[in-house]
Amino acid sequence: MTKPELTYARPVSWDELESLQQEFAGRIMYLAGGDYHAKVKGNPAILIDLQELDLDQVEFADDAIILGGLVNLQQLGNALESGDMQEAISIEAGVNLRNSLSLTNYIKSSNGRSVVQLCLNAMETEYRLGGDEDVQTYSPALKVKLADDFIEAIRIPNPISLAFASVGRSPKDQPVVAVAASRRSDARIHIACGGAEAMWAEFDIYNSDDDGQATIRHLFSDVSDEWAGAEYRQEVAAVLLSRCLQKLWQDSYTKEEL
Repeated sequence: MTKPELTYARPVSWDELESLQQEFAGRIMYLAGGDYHAKVKGNPAILIDLQELDLDQVEFADDAIILGGLVNLQQLGNALESGDMQEAISIEAGVNLRNSLSLTNYIKSSNGRSVVQLCLNAMETEYRLGGDEDVQTYSPALKVKLADDFIEAIRIPNPISLAFASVGRSPKDQPVVAVAASRRSDARIHIACGGAEAMWAEFDIYNSDDDGQATIRHLFSDVSDEWAGAEYRQEVAAVLLSRCLQKLWQDSYTKEEL
């Protein structure tokens, strides 16, 4: 028995995309820009190429930076103008991949060692999936939905604030421990940390009396794998968190002086 012919489409409008979605519901694979390992997955009836839908644009709104789902890692770094995000991107990928890998496919493949994702988590980035008005933060549910969907918009809300630090087996290796922090208001700093594939953790610091040390040590208390043990990760995570907080406070004082 021969397989049914696989259709390819490259819609030039959202109305055309919606028509294809209705016709091929449940049998679609999206081509959402550059991928790590592009290949046909499952048994789709149609490949829908999203490149004509202006999803590679960056918009600067009053309350956020909004990126299309086909924006690549380098465009993300350029938009944020953050040295810490640029450092995370340099750890994540070489030059060719930075300029080709779309954020949709990066986020779909990310795990607890994906340092750009940790930075996005720290900034409480929001995601709107194709045709879906609901905006959600990063979660296991988002990962599940992305298996059969794409990201239409990525919203990084103001303030755009980021400090990042990591330790790997070599300077540009994936991390054993990584910490990212973002000042969300005068009273709250949001922390995201990782360094093991299945390790996702986030928490808030609400005032300067809380240094986050007890919380981050607890989060890494059972995180052991072939790369490092829990005790080592606890010690390193505490140091990296201190560095991130110090950088945020220094940046805050610098802005006040300006």
